[in-house]
Amino acid sequence: MIYLALKKVFIIFVVIFSFFWCPVSSFAGYRSDRLVVWINLEKDHDAFDVDGVIVNFIRSGRIDLECGVDWKDGGSMLYMKKRPVGITNDLAWKVFLKKDKVALRHLNYLLKSFRDAENGVDEGLDGVVIYSNKNGPHMMNLVAGKKKIKSYPLTSNNASLTAQDVEEAFCILLPPVTRAP
Repeated sequence: MIYLALKKVFIIFVVIFSFFWCPVSSFAGYRSDRLVVWINLEKDHDAFDVDGVIVNFIRSGRIDLECGVDWKDGGSMLYMKKRPVGITNDLAWKVFLKKDKVALRHLNYLLKSFRDAENGVDEGLDGVVIYSNKNGPHMMNLVAGKKKIKSYPLTSNNASLTAQDVEEAFCILLPPVTRAP
């Protein structure tokens, strides 16, 4: 009888010890991977290489520290050159610069329904970030499933555009993860 009681106490102690003193590395219900489309509406008309700044920012690893994300090891992807079918410059122009509501619904549909078996993407994308020089250099974003477009000016008082301006705007406009954990 005493042996069984001690055995139960020991088992309870081991279970409690396991829960409180062993490190837990479970991230159930949390995703850190960002799946984002990048569109430069001025690629052929702008002397400043905005695409290059974004690529260097991600490749350097500074995006993790400066934006507070886990890009490199988190499985995040930026669809820049290999953009999803249907997400064109023309569609982006209609959504972001003409404020076309039908085009906005279509873009949201394309974001939510995107699949990329090669990269294991089967739940859509988190959003779009674009660069435009219309009415001054600025970046905008659309988070998948939302109707509101955020805009961020890159320069003030006709100052020259810098890589730091682009990186800061990219961090601010980087869409949050919208896909289910």
